[in-house]
Amino acid sequence: MADTTSLFIFVLLSLGCHGPLSPFLPATFEPILLLYGQHHAPIIVAFVAALTSIGAEYINYYIYRRVLSCESLGRLMRSDSARPLTVLFAHHPFLAVWVTAWSPLPDWAARVLACHSRYSVRRYLSALLLGRLPKFWLIAQAGFYWMPDKWTVASIVAASTLVTIVGARRGARRDRAQGQAVAASR
Repeated sequence: MADTTSLFIFVLLSLGCHGPLSPFLPATFEPILLLYGQHHAPIIVAFVAALTSIGAEYINYYIYRRVLSCESLGRLMRSDSARPLTVLFAHHPFLAVWVTAWSPLPDWAARVLACHSRYSVRRYLSALLLGRLPKFWLIAQAGFYWMPDKWTVASIVAASTLVTIVGARRGARRDRAQGQAVAASR
């Protein structure tokens, strides 16, 4: 019974970390995978995490599709961090989604591109599942062997959040400077 309750809590955490607000929760899920990999078989953790995240992404797909009319979103997709993915997605959308699913590249960019282009939901979710399953398994497996304590995990979350915030601020400043330069040249 304790295992079922623990896995139910894991499903709720997975939904929260992959839901519509996931771009604002940088690197919160990986430490959770590390902790759950200590207490459950890593392959079970990976399957539960991957399937739950796909469920959340299905909802995200339709929510983001409605939000995509915002001009600020277009500016975001033209940012330096999203530009390489945008080029890859234009030629190989499945590959672009798959790469962001298993790599540290921002998967929010693939989500936005897939929704904006009305890319097939089935293909989008398939690419995510194929990329996230091995990634989640590797992280849970690392937790099984490494077994970090809660303070180490909290430090990882805090450090990665800080790096993300600093990177986002730098990107925003650079985009503003580029926008001002373009406006001044007109």
